[in-house]
Amino acid sequence: MRYAVRALGWATKIFWIMIIVFSVTSVYSVLNLKMGFGQPQIFLSDEEATISIPLFINNTGLYDLSELNITADVMDYNGSSVAASTTFVPLIPKGSNIETLHNISISLDEITSKAQTYLFNDTTFNVDISVKLNFASAIPFQVSMNMTIPWGAPLYNLSIGQFSYNYINLTHVEVITPISFENHSPYFSVEGLMQVEIYNDNDNGERLGLGVSDLNVPSHYGYDGQVEMIVDISKITGSGEVRFYFETSVFSFGPVVVPYG
Repeated sequence: MRYAVRALGWATKIFWIMIIVFSVTSVYSVLNLKMGFGQPQIFLSDEEATISIPLFINNTGLYDLSELNITADVMDYNGSSVAASTTFVPLIPKGSNIETLHNISISLDEITSKAQTYLFNDTTFNVDISVKLNFASAIPFQVSMNMTIPWGAPLYNLSIGQFSYNYINLTHVEVITPISFENHSPYFSVEGLMQVEIYNDNDNGERLGLGVSDLNVPSHYGYDGQVEMIVDISKITGSGEVRFYFETSVFSFGPVVVPYG
């Protein structure tokens, strides 16, 4: 009986020594885990915008890492969720490192449905990120962080200048409409067509003329051009509105209504 008690005592001591060693080495592994996120990028296709966030993990600890789960939630300017995604890595062996991309896709319909914010005003996306993993398949570890991703408006400060006129004959005049905007987007050029229509302010809101301009405005550049259209002099009034329609490689939108007069 005495030997059994002594053996049990030694077993208990060994058990607690193992617990202490495992706890210390686990803390050491946590402290030596090197993890970071790179600069987010936005890529656009015909149907969606993809936020791509580089992730770097260097497992310099003493144990394998398993069940790495990265969850990101993207929120717009007023805190509403617009997209969420998860990346899963089953195993990161000790002494190894990984470089991967966490991709979050946002429907372009979400952007164009809020065109007054995303097409004409600079704003930001807020991204909440949660990272979960296990050390040695036994100890869970979790960290949360937040980052912001700037969004530059591709049609920032869209405006028209003072009309000028070139009289063709006694009944018709060429109306020259100066137009300007700035492409603040760091992610894409504004390439495509801009259709411009002028309407008078009578009861019918009659269209006076239509003009089309090609667009090729690189990122961080401005557009400063003009559109010409032939108009019946008798239909011109002192005020009205200009309607813009955009058909580009990234988005289609219109009408954008700008009053004049």
